[in-house]
Amino acid sequence: MSEFIDYSRKAGADATNESPFDDEPPRPSSRGSRRSGKSSASQRRKVNYGDMSRADLEAEARDERQHPVGDFMSHQQVISKEGDEEAYIGGTSAFGVSGAGRAGQNDYNEKDDVAYGNYPQQQEAANYYGAVQQPGFFSEKSQQQRQYVDPKQHIDARVHRNQPEDLGYDPEDHHFLNDHIVPDYPTQTFFRKCVLTGFQIGSFIGTTAGFNLIAVMAIASYVFKFINPFYKFKKRTDVDKEWELRITGERFSSRAEYYAGFFGHECEALDVETEDGFVLRVHHLIHKKFKGRGHPVILQHGILSNSVTFMVNEEKSLAFWLLDQGYDVYVSNIRTNFKMPHRHFKRSDPRYWAWSIKEIGMYDLPAIVDFVVGRTGVKPAYIGHSQGTGTMFLALSRGIRPDIGNKLSSFIALGPSVYAGPVLRTFPFSVMRRFKSRGLWSLVFGVREFMPILSILQNVLPSWLFGHVAVPVFQFLFGFGTQQWLWRQVPKFFRTVGLPNSSELLYYYMSNFSYNNCIFNTHSTEPWFPRSFPPLAIFYGTADTLVLGKPLVERIREYEPNVRLVKVVALDDYEHMDMIWGVNAVPECFLGIRDMIEETKNGYTPARRPKRSNSKRSRRSSSQNRETRDY
Repeated sequence: MSEFIDYSRKAGADATNESPFDDEPPRPSSRGSRRSGKSSASQRRKVNYGDMSRADLEAEARDERQHPVGDFMSHQQVISKEGDEEAYIGGTSAFGVSGAGRAGQNDYNEKDDVAYGNYPQQQEAANYYGAVQQPGFFSEKSQQQRQYVDPKQHIDARVHRNQPEDLGYDPEDHHFLNDHIVPDYPTQTFFRKCVLTGFQIGSFIGTTAGFNLIAVMAIASYVFKFINPFYKFKKRTDVDKEWELRITGERFSSRAEYYAGFFGHECEALDVETEDGFVLRVHHLIHKKFKGRGHPVILQHGILSNSVTFMVNEEKSLAFWLLDQGYDVYVSNIRTNFKMPHRHFKRSDPRYWAWSIKEIGMYDLPAIVDFVVGRTGVKPAYIGHSQGTGTMFLALSRGIRPDIGNKLSSFIALGPSVYAGPVLRTFPFSVMRRFKSRGLWSLVFGVREFMPILSILQNVLPSWLFGHVAVPVFQFLFGFGTQQWLWRQVPKFFRTVGLPNSSELLYYYMSNFSYNNCIFNTHSTEPWFPRSFPPLAIFYGTADTLVLGKPLVERIREYEPNVRLVKVVALDDYEHMDMIWGVNAVPECFLGIRDMIEETKNGYTPARRPKRSNSKRSRRSSSQNRETRDY
């Protein structure tokens, strides 16, 4: 076992024509970054991520921005390639190197017979994964023979659970995981309830005072930026003025049914029960034309938000855009969202709130995946954002719930929350992370809902007012910029964040995640994931300082032989929320998501180099085939 993980890039590698990783085939300059040169931070990095300081993390964030890995995607690239048929294979408008296009590229290593993007997979493993990803491997049901259940019926996930098979590792060995143990609260007697209520009242007063202080500082900082003549705002992205100024008549709402109905779609509210007794709300969106006959897709939100996050960007919302492409969209929620109940515990019981990301990965996500698979008979594509990716990475790791990997056609990670960014070291998080003692944290922030004042404000204030107040607060907390968003939509975006979450969950982020800088143990070079891991695509923003995507890509390429990294896209100047709320997210991000779903829904095997004489004919036929869908 190595003492540290050295992410340093290969010295002397040409930044545009040669891969910085050993034994990896060269990358053509047409797919490379707009920036050239070496990453000085990566070359001198000798400190493990678990030991990095704030300055180290800030250096990593700058390195990620200046030296992105993967396919570099910017708005200027989309404009420059408009109408270029050679660059747009498969009918897409930004990702010409995906699908059949990759077969015609020169990113092929004849020595070990491996295609770029699947390093270091060998042919034997590729054949295994190709077989696993075939629809018949899991279910013989076709999309036309789906057996739908009663939408009002509670689905017990234990009906569909498959125990992990023997994949050559000890399922009880979690040394690779920065484990977080949730306390086991006793049965609540009358005396304990009285004592707990007293502590919760004190916690409510303290957190409310702290929130008011942060709100005042945030609003003051927001106003100061506009009156300060020397403050330089980030340059806004190109926006269609008619689109920005149009009046849709859409109201501020927190209901998924409203947004779906406003744009002519149906929305089913389905209930899914987890193994530990929580009932989850899953919104099934149905297009009036396709009637849910497309390939199923699961969308999972991040922290402090819910399923509505994917529906507030009008027609450009990821949920509605996928629906218009013909997919069968399921937008899921984690436990306690929408005040969903527990089989035994009430919301006032601390056991109702005693959970963290491990419980989400171990119980919530398997229940959702099993529900969609059991309802449709088809392995869905999973798209997670932020915490929705971190919990899935955790679920797919050894000894947690790797069996669900065989039930997914692909895993698409947007802004993956695996490696922490420098934002968690700034105020007020720098103060919160000092409460390392669970007793002190519980005394200050309680053991139930984190900062209940947020829920009170959401219920008391009008939706439009809460949205406008939340904008400067969350910009102050997370450093979000608005250069990628429409001004008229910003308050509506933040109406869907700041939702009730477990105090235990925030304690995990401020203690375990903030101090280790990763949800896994980065001191270990042993693989985190078994071979049941589904095909993976990573989309990360080069300006994202909340979480870092580049270290995850490098870790997978160097130490995860069981992960097929099909696509990596670095989104230029994108911050954490821009890939789902950005005004140009469709050509710069969503089309790549669609390509990934299409590539993997019927199984994925690494591309083989075609004969040179038939390469152009192969491209044309592949493009024609990809434009034809069976819904």
